[in-house]
Amino acid sequence: MVLRVFRPGISPSLQKIDMSYQVIARKFRPQTFDDIVGQEHVTTTLKNSIASGRAGHAFLFTGIRGVGKTTAARVLAKALNCVNGPTVSPCNVCDACREITAGNSLDVKEIDGASNRGIDSIRELREGVAFAATRDRNKIYIIDEVHMLTTEAFNALLKTLEEPPPHVVFIFATTELHKVPATIASRCQVFEFKRISLQALIEHLGYIASREGIEADPEALRVIAREADGSLRDACSLLDQVISFAGNTIDTAAVSEILRTGSRGSLERLLGAVLQEDAANAFRELSDAVDRGLPPRQVLRDVSRFLSECLRVRLLGPDAARETGLTEQEIGVMIELVSNRTPEHLAALLNLFVTAADRVADSRSPDLLAQAAIVKAARMSAFSSVAGLVDRLEQVASGLPPAPLASPASPPPARPSVVQPVARPVEPVASTRPVPVAAPAPSPAPAGQAAPVAQPDQPAGRRWGSSAAARGSVAEAVARLNQAAGVSAAPAPAPVPAQPVAAAPARNPDSVQQAPAGQPAPAGQQAPAGQPASLADRLMVNPVVNRTIGLFGGDVISVEEDGR
Repeated sequence: MVLRVFRPGISPSLQKIDMSYQVIARKFRPQTFDDIVGQEHVTTTLKNSIASGRAGHAFLFTGIRGVGKTTAARVLAKALNCVNGPTVSPCNVCDACREITAGNSLDVKEIDGASNRGIDSIRELREGVAFAATRDRNKIYIIDEVHMLTTEAFNALLKTLEEPPPHVVFIFATTELHKVPATIASRCQVFEFKRISLQALIEHLGYIASREGIEADPEALRVIAREADGSLRDACSLLDQVISFAGNTIDTAAVSEILRTGSRGSLERLLGAVLQEDAANAFRELSDAVDRGLPPRQVLRDVSRFLSECLRVRLLGPDAARETGLTEQEIGVMIELVSNRTPEHLAALLNLFVTAADRVADSRSPDLLAQAAIVKAARMSAFSSVAGLVDRLEQVASGLPPAPLASPASPPPARPSVVQPVARPVEPVASTRPVPVAAPAPSPAPAGQAAPVAQPDQPAGRRWGSSAAARGSVAEAVARLNQAAGVSAAPAPAPVPAQPVAAAPARNPDSVQQAPAGQPAPAGQQAPAGQPASLADRLMVNPVVNRTIGLFGGDVISVEEDGR
């Protein structure tokens, strides 16, 4: 078609605009089963069923966008209605094949499930099913986006779908299989179309470029295939866009500029700075990428994909990376980047980047969120060490020697499976969690009362504060937990000199009991006026200590101050 536009001052011969151009996705649309890219498990099954005369009457194709569902439905329709058929290789020259390709066949009806989703549309379909085909062998109904049909429409289709006339074939296509009722799916042969591999996309894009007379750099085609994310239609659309921008010569710089994607070198530098915990260089690489015009979300998405490839190499080895079409040089760089990092650390970084990319997409300050995510990723060890501090607290409480903090490259130390109970002195319990400053000396039992049972001596290290090393470990852990939780540290109390506790003399039960210095008063009594709150009271209101006790259970038996 030629469109003539009148423009004053321009020669009439130059006012013709050629409107007959057909986009690459339509021009190179597969016309046979062998032309379909990356779905060999589907095409082989369909060809075998046709060749053996066991073709069903209802098919359900499912998969992401642009992987060949509707194309396979049309090819199947041609294979069933071709004059030489049923055949696995339709001729594409007979009237039936040409009309199906053009989309104007009277016996092959393509229905959009999104715009014909009501029960009235399905009622018309049921009425048309009763009539024989106009010319061809079968009457075929292709319903695209079938999951958009209403519940009533699906129910009206059940009986016809289960026992259709011999000349009727249904082919459904959907991107959301979970929305199709099980009663519909159970009446169909379900074929799941997978994402097309990166290498298959690169090879097909190279074939299209050669047919179009385009000189394309293999690395540029790799970037296009990576951005297509497994969709051949998306890859063809991106190639069309790049050709319009760069002309007959396509290189990596042109692709990166028009698609606004980062180069592999910048991704390697950014991820390398993050893994080396160099927050300054990571921040600088992010700023450079944004200054070049890349959206912050795109930067996070690109580094997420690259980190995913690195994690694949770390877990499955170099052979798994070679299957995706990566070169030996690229695989070597990836191995060098992640060789000293555990899969758990890489998975935590990947989760951080993916979550940040989703948040950036909906934020009014995407660049600020991206900066925060990059710096947090570069300081991941500081955030992940909180779990190690909790392990150290538990080890100190259980009487085990505190282990050194684990480095980010090594897994955290295993927690003890059984925590030994801490022996408690037998004395009156005035509150739910009494915290005496020091265990009182045993006193002689009053007349008529049994002496308390003597407790066995506890081994060294079983009490909190039994050694300077234990006190230092717990104090350090609590301080860092406070910092990680965002709790401001309370001002250090003035040193309180230790006071010896004399043996409690025999006393009248009716007399008033007074708590020793530094010990909370028993229930029903208050501390003397003007006396500051004890260390135990201050410790028990600390949110981190309360949280730790709530997580692991147990009670605080004793607390000592080292006078620092």
